[in-house]
Amino acid sequence: MKQRKYAWLVYGLLCLLAALVIYPVFFAVVSSLKPIPVYAADKLGLPKNFYTGNYTTVLFNMGLLRYLLNTIITVAIAMLIYTLVCSAAGLAFGKLRFKGRLALFSLVLFFQIFPQMVVAGELYQLISRMRLLNSRPGIVLAWVAYFAPFGAYIMTTYFAVVPKEILESARIDNANIFQILFRVMMPIAKPMLGTICIIGTLAMWNELPFALLILQQEELRTITIGIALLQGEFGLPIPTLAAAVIVSAAIPLICYLFFQDFVAMDATAGAVKG
Repeated sequence: MKQRKYAWLVYGLLCLLAALVIYPVFFAVVSSLKPIPVYAADKLGLPKNFYTGNYTTVLFNMGLLRYLLNTIITVAIAMLIYTLVCSAAGLAFGKLRFKGRLALFSLVLFFQIFPQMVVAGELYQLISRMRLLNSRPGIVLAWVAYFAPFGAYIMTTYFAVVPKEILESARIDNANIFQILFRVMMPIAKPMLGTICIIGTLAMWNELPFALLILQQEELRTITIGIALLQGEFGLPIPTLAAAVIVSAAIPLICYLFFQDFVAMDATAGAVKG
């Protein structure tokens, strides 16, 4: 009886926490579907008619569509490089044995402790010397360099527990290191690849300090910069701002729904007999 009461208490707290998390999203969606006068008259009520004018305003009249497309293209390129770098680093640190491996791996982990604002100035100077300011390669390089250490750590811990018999079997079949990475290890690591893709996409999509420093030309700006500048330039009312936030959150949500199927454990179960 006590266990049942304890379970109900836990479920109640979880439901309360879920409601606290879901309500801001629900409020943003409801507010974005109201005209400004209707929102001013009734902030908490449900809209009687679905009004899409706020989305039209932010996408076309305020140029958010251009920022959205810029972000999709830039994040897609960065994620491709990010996935390859993290996977290759995970294989090297997790399975290969070479001199200085642990010291180099510790150095990679050390880079994770620095907040973005601490390294932003030096990174700006480096990108400027490379003449990559106001370019997609510049922001892609900055994102991959900053976020890859965490992804490399995740892939290293995953590859380290993959049975060594799998690697030895590939070597017996005369597979080179690239074939081992792309045809053996990465297919096995789909759960972790899904995880780092979700984490990396969200991190790059919502990143602001580096993008604000490197992408100063309007035609290259990302959606986070766009929303920040729109709020400052136009002083957006809540329904319009809510529409901009929903548009910004749509692609990461789709990305999560797509990659969540890959996030499953015990991917190597049964891969080695005996």
